[in-house]
Amino acid sequence: MSPVVVVTFYSRGGTTETLASSAAVGAVQRRALIRLRRVPDTSAEKTLDAFPECRDTLVRMYKEYVAPTEGDIVGADAIVVAPPEGFEPTSMEWTGYFGMLTKLASEGKLRGKVAAVVDAGHEATVRSFSETLSRLGLSMPSGDFDVNAAAAERARELGRRVVDLVRARGPAAS
Repeated sequence: MSPVVVVTFYSRGGTTETLASSAAVGAVQRRALIRLRRVPDTSAEKTLDAFPECRDTLVRMYKEYVAPTEGDIVGADAIVVAPPEGFEPTSMEWTGYFGMLTKLASEGKLRGKVAAVVDAGHEATVRSFSETLSRLGLSMPSGDFDVNAAAAERARELGRRVVDLVRARGPAAS
């Protein structure tokens, strides 16, 4: 059976969306099934007003992506998150998602799952998301990435490593 990987991202202008898609491609290259999900804005109207330069991209993403659900997470073997630079798990866009993960962890529904964070170019962002996912009991792939590789290639490699770790550990207990 193919591993299932949920790739959840937040993006306004499309840059982080591209990195999330690259991680998804890496997972598919290892024959995983993927679900690409976008963390919703707290208010679509306010976001459109606050970021008019991102309007076209945001409108497209509102049509193309749905928010991650408990069913997505419970049915997955791995979770990959792609936060934009400077965001934290406590940023208002991410609090609902991490609240859901915390609830699922307390119910034992994250046991055996793998998680990873796509690097959008900000070490502190990656560290804070990684630490939060680790505290929830999720296993994280290890190893250094080629710092000279483009961000999209590092994201693809992350997607591949996540699937490799899932296969090495065996399927998650859902």
